[in-house]
Amino acid sequence: MKKFSMFLISVLCITIFLLSFVYGYYFTNRKITNKPNNTKNISESKINDLEIVKEDNVISPNTFVEKEINYSECGHVVTDTFKAEDEIINKTEKDFRDYIKENYPNIKIIAFSTQKIVLREERNHLCPNHYVVGESEGKIAIFKINDSGEKILDKIFNDYPLSLLKEVDQQKLKDGIVVDNEEELSDVLENFIS
Repeated sequence: MKKFSMFLISVLCITIFLLSFVYGYYFTNRKITNKPNNTKNISESKINDLEIVKEDNVISPNTFVEKEINYSECGHVVTDTFKAEDEIINKTEKDFRDYIKENYPNIKIIAFSTQKIVLREERNHLCPNHYVVGESEGKIAIFKINDSGEKILDKIFNDYPLSLLKEVDQQKLKDGIVVDNEEELSDVLENFIS
């Protein structure tokens, strides 16, 4: 009886093992068979998407444009970053290069990608971060510099005519004294107004 029960337990274990093996093989094989089709479709669509991106290497509304302006007179570099404007969206690199060459001949394209475009421009004047202390209508005045490098009258000190100053100081103000920031502006004005 003891041998018979051992035999029966062994047969039962082997049967369970074989059934579990067949069951696992059947369902695993089914998943493996179905999976390559899905994977193949995903891979093909990813490959197709990559091909489309390569074919459509264009400027999008999410493209950033970084414009670096070098001002030769003061030596400053001003960098501005902004999103692509409507007029350049959907342009390819070649179209964009033609557009820049035709409309902005003094701007150079340093780098081009769908994520970021880097431009560089050289300007032969002061940057807009400067002030000029000078004279207007015979009085001490402050000028700001616009994007074109032109002096724009900001303030006239009506109570301080140039005629009250020494001739050397009058000439300095007629020539214009360029300052880099508001702190320097205050220091220069203090010398002439106090």
